[in-house]
Amino acid sequence: MTRMSITNQPKTATADDAPSISRALARAFHDDPMMSWFFPAETSREETLARYFSTLYTRQYLRHGVCERTAAAAAFWVSPEGHEKAVPDAETIQELTALLGDRAHLFRDAVEAAARHAPQEPHWYLALIGADP
Repeated sequence: MTRMSITNQPKTATADDAPSISRALARAFHDDPMMSWFFPAETSREETLARYFSTLYTRQYLRHGVCERTAAAAAFWVSPEGHEKAVPDAETIQELTALLGDRAHLFRDAVEAAARHAPQEPHWYLALIGADP
């Protein structure tokens, strides 16, 4: 059997990686239907998404998750032990609300609906994964 070499091995992400991770994820989700609906302004969507992903990364997943990155991709995980800590604090919610504007309540409703269907047993949760196209 021939093995394919992996030249872009994921690494543990750090705070210094926030700008590149945020840009890669903003490009990855630029035309995502749900993100397009939450952030409808086409001309500013990539910039707003970069701020959104930077907020999530630096304020939530970097502190309470396991984050991996490559040169053009990122994944945010929450360990079974980290679920209770991974809930956004008031300042993070305020930042996200400012970014989402009049769609913030709809975003909150979507997150709460998804949480109601999460497994109850301990598990690793893949919160986000994306790659710059």
